Formats: sequence, structure tokens, C-alpha cells
Amino acid sequence: MGIEKVMAKEEELERRVDFSSILISLFVILFVILFVVLMISFAVYCLFISVIDVTCKKDSVFLPPSNVPIKNDRYFYSFCKSSLKAAPGSDRAGLQELGLIAIGLLRDNTTDTLGYIRQLIGKKGLDPSVKRLLENVCLVLYSAGVRKLTDEVIEEYKAKKFLKAFIHVSTVLTSSTTCEDSFREVGLVSPLTKQNNDTKWLSLISLRIMDFQQK
Repeated sequence: MGIEKVMAKEEELERRVDFSSILISLFVILFVILFVVLMISFAVYCLFISVIDVTCKKDSVFLPPSNVPIKNDRYFYSFCKSSLKAAPGSDRAGLQELGLIAIGLLRDNTTDTLGYIRQLIGKKGLDPSVKRLLENVCLVLYSAGVRKLTDEVIEEYKAKKFLKAFIHVSTVLTSSTTCEDSFREVGLVSPLTKQNNDTKWLSLISLRIMDFQQK
């Protein structure tokens, strides 16, 4: 009986050891899986952040060949990051895809601004001087801008014909600043300051991404 009890205790001890080993093995496996998942997630997050940050970083304030200076780096950085991060698909986008997103944002903004200009022109009681500038300057420029940002620009960009796409986007950038300046030059308050600024910044983002891909 004594020997049987000893053997039974040894068998029970062995079972406990085996069970503990299984638990330890499972714990190690789960830990490794969790670690790998976290590392992959962190890598994807860093890639996303780095692409956005590189695109929006505060240095390299000139964009050849248009040589347009970014006078307010701090605002540009904030606007650039918030605009790109808010866009669907930007969390998985590389630099080339980010450029398509930026051009899409610019096209949407330009189209919306054109619609807003038409609304203002049809508004009763509008200052005749303001209406005249809206009709003769801003409406003409933004109508041309919308035509510039057609599917052809997207195809040019995808084909890496950056010079052609660069020229089209630069034209839209110039249109926004010309529209805004036309009011300032005659001492009037522009009703399109926000829209013109958004167009300008989105144009600069698109130009910057194209510039990076040519280096």
C-alpha cells in the first residue's frame, strides 16, 4: 500500500507538472502572438504617421518649379495633417496614394467654392462692387480651375507625368490667390477668404507631394 501511495503521488505530481508546462507554453505562445500583432500595428501606425509628417513637415518651404513660398509654416503643417488624416483611406496610403487623395480634396474644394460663388452672385442686396469681382474674376477663375482638375489630371498623376499635373494644380493655386487679391486691391472685404485659403493650402499639399516623388 505504501508503494502504491507513493506511485500515485508521483503520478499526480507528474500530471500537475505537465499541466503547468502546458499553461506556460500557452502563455508563451499567446505572448508571442500578442507581441507580433502589436509590432505590426505599431509599424503600420509609424508608416502612416511618417508619410503624413514628411508630406506636411515645416522645412522645404519652396516648391520648384513654381517656387511658391509657404509663408505660414505652422498653419500649413496643421492644415495639411488634419486634412489628410480626415480623408478616407489616408490611414493606408503611401505617398503616391496620398497625392491622389490630396488632388481629390482640392477638386472637391474647388467645385464647392464654384457653387458658393454662384450662390453669392444670386444673393439679393449684395454690394455691386463685390458682385462684379465675383462674376468677372472669381467665377471665371474657379470655372477654369474645375476644368483643370478633371480626370485627365488624375491620369497624368498616375502615369507620373508630374509636370503636366503640376501645371494644372499651379493654375488653380494662382486662381485662388488672384481671386482673393482682387478684393484687397480695391479695399473690399473678400467673401471667399476661407475658400480661397483652403484652395491655396490644398494646392500646396498636392504640389508638395508631386515634388517629393520627383526627387
